[in-house]
Amino acid sequence: MRMWQIAQKNLWRRPTRSVLTSVALAIAVAAVVALVGVSESLESSFFDLYAKQGTDLVVQRRGGAVQVSKGISLSIGDQIRKIPGVKQVIGSLMDMISFEEQDLFMVLVNGWEANCPVLDRIHILTGRRLKAGDRRVVMLGRILAENLAKHTGDHLQIYGQEFEVIGVFESFSVYENGAVFMLLDELQRQMDRPGEMTGYVVESADHRPAAVAELRKKIEALDPQIAATPCAEFVNSITQIRITRTMSWFTSVFAIVIGAIGVMNTMAMSVFERRGEIVTLRAMGWRKGRIARMIVSEAILLAFAGTIVGVAIGVGMTIFLSHWHKTSGLIQGDISLRAICEGTLVAAAIALVGAAAPAWRCARLPIGETLRAV
Repeated sequence: MRMWQIAQKNLWRRPTRSVLTSVALAIAVAAVVALVGVSESLESSFFDLYAKQGTDLVVQRRGGAVQVSKGISLSIGDQIRKIPGVKQVIGSLMDMISFEEQDLFMVLVNGWEANCPVLDRIHILTGRRLKAGDRRVVMLGRILAENLAKHTGDHLQIYGQEFEVIGVFESFSVYENGAVFMLLDELQRQMDRPGEMTGYVVESADHRPAAVAELRKKIEALDPQIAATPCAEFVNSITQIRITRTMSWFTSVFAIVIGAIGVMNTMAMSVFERRGEIVTLRAMGWRKGRIARMIVSEAILLAFAGTIVGVAIGVGMTIFLSHWHKTSGLIQGDISLRAICEGTLVAAAIALVGAAAPAWRCARLPIGETLRAV
């Protein structure tokens, strides 16, 4: 009989304990897959929002990423466009609002100029796009329109005023699909920030790092209060993403500890209850290493079952969050292979760590004394 078959039979002799241990492992794996997966999804979605527009530099006020409360002058954008080597400059004013009756919070509002390239790349599902001269009108991303149950021609309250929905659009970005678009001058009036932008995204005519670095210096020389940050560096510096990443692993650590304790307890109890069986095997010629492998094999089988269930739960939780109206505008429903691999490695580590002490202990059981005691 092979070692795996022996380990499987040993586990089935105590089905309740084995199932409970696998559940604890599944919780740990699910936590890693879901939380780390969501964190990576937020980061990759935010990066795609800039990278797919060909963005090389993000220009904002100094003092941190996503400076919603601090703006820069429209004239800065005109000065950037005049710098040799600049291919495209897109400016936007951004705000965050809530629709409390629908339990929707931190909804993005973007103010664009009528000729902005962003409005050219989105796909209009119903209605029309924003045009110069529009007043008190908005476009809604597909996800936000569904969550608000709004269609073209409906009205909704923003900033305490009635706005007409003139169009519903779809974007490659989950953030834009959960956002409100309005004309720049309209949003400037509503926020009382005339002549201001939240920031600019700049595409260089030459994408080589040296050329982008030189362009960065020229932009920052325009005003000591602004910073031109490379796209990847900007996304990594966003406070919300860094907090999400840290909290996901912080929470996962607790789940991992619980899983490790569960495995260790199961293996320790198994060794204690089977002392007679184990020393009998030793007396029959089983080496210490083979006894230890049997215990480790049992832990690995538990980890395998926990991994399968945990990955399924983690993926299911992520899909649920991507469709839940409170988070659908922030989270995509895809899980990266990296998150699944990390969950699997966590389960394997838990199994090995949890089984190490019991395996070492059972391999060192004194044959004579143990046989007399059982």
